[in-house]
Amino acid sequence: MQENNMAKTALHYGAMSGLTVFMFFMLLHFSGSNIFGSGSILGLWIPIVFISIATRFHRDHNLGGAMTYGQGFSIGIFTTLFSATLFGLAFYLFGTFYEGSLLSAYKTQAAISLEDGKDILSDSLYEKAMDSIDLVTMSSLAFSESFNKLLGGGFISLITAAIFMRKKQVIE
Repeated sequence: MQENNMAKTALHYGAMSGLTVFMFFMLLHFSGSNIFGSGSILGLWIPIVFISIATRFHRDHNLGGAMTYGQGFSIGIFTTLFSATLFGLAFYLFGTFYEGSLLSAYKTQAAISLEDGKDILSDSLYEKAMDSIDLVTMSSLAFSESFNKLLGGGFISLITAAIFMRKKQVIE
């Protein structure tokens, strides 16, 4: 029963997190901001909030107020998994069916960033990196964006599990 409640909690807050992150992405895109630039870091708070809320809710409502570190990490990572999956799917569908120039915008931004760091790269490494930018597809870009969210959420889950961990009260 506890795993079922954890899955429901993770799915609920993960879906809300993924949709909110995607809405933030849309806000950046339609406001004319570079979604692959430094402005996208402003959306970092969204998964932090939802993972924290999911972890606290799971501890207080599903586990009776006590939670081990492993239980806290589990709810955080599952919430992150659902969030990253939903965001990746929405990102892929948006880039494929609505905004076809999204991929070219990414490639342009990546080429500019690579050009800025050209001084520290050898010529052969620079050429290989430029060739790899040309190989990026919409599906690989969506996967990369989702994977980045998964890594960040995993890191956040490690921290929130430690913060919300609570031992069961022993009454004598």
